[in-house]
Amino acid sequence: MKLQLKINLMETIINKSMLFRKINILLFFSIGLLFNSFSEVHLPRVFSNNMVLQRDKEIKLWGWADINENITISFLGIDYTTQANEKGEWEIALPSQKAGGPFELVIAGIDTIKLQNILFGDVWVCSGQSNMYFRTADAKNAYIEIDKVNNKNIRLFQIDKEAFYQPKEDLGSGEWLECNSETVSGFSAVAFFFGKELNKEIEVPIGLIHASWGGSRIQAWMNGESIKKISGYTNLVNHIEKTPDYFEQTVKIYEDNGGNLVITELYKKDPGFNDNGKKLNDDFFKEEGWGKIRVPGYWEDFDIEEYNGTLWYRKQIELPKYFADKDLILNLGWIDDYDFTFFNGQRVGFTTYKGSERKYTIPKEMVKKGMNEILVCVYDSRGKGGFWGPRKSNIKIKNDNTLINIDLQGLWEYKKGINKNDFYTESLSINKQPSERSVPTFLYNAMISPLTNLSIKGAIWYQGESNAGNADEYSELLPAMIKGWRQVWNQGDFPFLIVQLSNYGISDEKPSKSNWAELREAQFKATNLENVGLACTIDIGNAMNIHPTNKQEVGHRLMLTSLKVAYNMDIVYSGPTYKSNKVLDNKIEIIFDNIGKGLIANNKFGYLNEFAIAGMDKKFVWAKAKIVEDKVIVYNEKVQNPVAVRYAWSNNPSQANLYNKEGLPAIPFRTDEW
Repeated sequence: MKLQLKINLMETIINKSMLFRKINILLFFSIGLLFNSFSEVHLPRVFSNNMVLQRDKEIKLWGWADINENITISFLGIDYTTQANEKGEWEIALPSQKAGGPFELVIAGIDTIKLQNILFGDVWVCSGQSNMYFRTADAKNAYIEIDKVNNKNIRLFQIDKEAFYQPKEDLGSGEWLECNSETVSGFSAVAFFFGKELNKEIEVPIGLIHASWGGSRIQAWMNGESIKKISGYTNLVNHIEKTPDYFEQTVKIYEDNGGNLVITELYKKDPGFNDNGKKLNDDFFKEEGWGKIRVPGYWEDFDIEEYNGTLWYRKQIELPKYFADKDLILNLGWIDDYDFTFFNGQRVGFTTYKGSERKYTIPKEMVKKGMNEILVCVYDSRGKGGFWGPRKSNIKIKNDNTLINIDLQGLWEYKKGINKNDFYTESLSINKQPSERSVPTFLYNAMISPLTNLSIKGAIWYQGESNAGNADEYSELLPAMIKGWRQVWNQGDFPFLIVQLSNYGISDEKPSKSNWAELREAQFKATNLENVGLACTIDIGNAMNIHPTNKQEVGHRLMLTSLKVAYNMDIVYSGPTYKSNKVLDNKIEIIFDNIGKGLIANNKFGYLNEFAIAGMDKKFVWAKAKIVEDKVIVYNEKVQNPVAVRYAWSNNPSQANLYNKEGLPAIPFRTDEW
């Protein structure tokens, strides 16, 4: 009777929790209390059929049962016993095992759980943001890769997105699955290709646990004790840990203060908008003063002086009759930074992130016979602005049911809206839209903490794009996160492998400051920690896509790095890395580690690109560079007393071509600390 009452109580709580998140938070604790009083044995989600357990380490098993309940674990013909404590928690360590399987494991209390098809091998935790989340089905030549997949020695464990204000005892989702064409399609491409190559190379089962969230910041993946040591986070994290509805509070503050204040102010001040952005100001579009501009292209490239603010684009198009009465797809390519897009005076979409392609649906009700008008308000906050796609950008409109496109490239009309200096203040940037993926500790608490009792081989990490605006802080956060994970796992300095940010964006015409280059440097500096490796991907990115599709090569380079860092193999695992430099007359000689069989210029001409040099004035200019006896000599005749060199120091050093003969690219570097 008591058991049934408890079950009824739990069901009541669950039903009500669907209405209120606060009740859901209480439910977390309530269910834990109820589980502790059940006589059934419960296991964490990470223990299921098909799982991989870490070879050559003691086997940690844990779970929940009734208070003081006796637990027997049967494995390989031997029984091991333990007892649940006063909280209903139990834990036991079994002897380590060599790679192999499949095996069966039985956990018995008053009831019995049987786990089957268990392998022993190497378990890797795979985490980060969208490039780790990127699905195998979306990778380059994915159909070929997926069709050939049927490997029972690779097992996949997918953790769905979840956030919480305190560390959770168990995951909210996940089960171990054998790797085949169906299960791998939606799994992390980087994790899969890494595991696939590693399994082939070392011939032991591989378990891949995937826990990532697109757009997440590193702060969200750090445990509380680690991030409290970073300046500015102590009080915040202490507050988060004591506030169950912290995120709800931040959302309310955001909404009470007007939401996105930059957009709100634009709607009020820009002459093209009326009624707080709900309508357009017809008078503005009837007035004279419209010029001609070519799309795509930055507006600074078309005789418009350096300008930050809004620029309105207008184009009249005549649609064929078979476009009428059908939904259309408007593709505007990539825009820097915000766009507010209208079709025949009605908004069809807006985006406040320059790293994504603009594709908007035009409902058939908006389409007119004959002439139609496209209006795009582009807001640029700094640097260059406009349609920043390549000259062959995918800017078009089409009937979604046909293969016929109407090319929108070429001349458009333009007119300035409001200058950024006439409306923007720093206070507008304070009220940023909150996201659980950015709250310190939130993702660690829900998606990593429940794993930390599990024996693992190591971790792979692909994250950094969301922190690229503050590389100095990242250079503290990344090592702190690695140390924090190692501390809570309590398995020593386990291998931690980092994917360095790839090349992305428009190439620089002259040497410039680069947030992405500084972030890459912060990632490289983390390799000063014991057993931390770096996979450089500076040559396999995509200028127009922050999510490059060649994840096979990313996985391959991570595998090479693991062979050195995790398996102590004597191999060439990295491209050339900067070691030291000497000033020789008016030239600088660069000396490298990891040169393998020697340095090469990866082009048919034999000269090196993407080197810059500077004198005491700290002004960098492009330099000439050549390989001499596995060193690189860098110079520019106009710099008579050079003191510093930089290589591949930009968001997209698209011409970087220094490699070792093993085909691995040199890691970007600078000799200065300016």
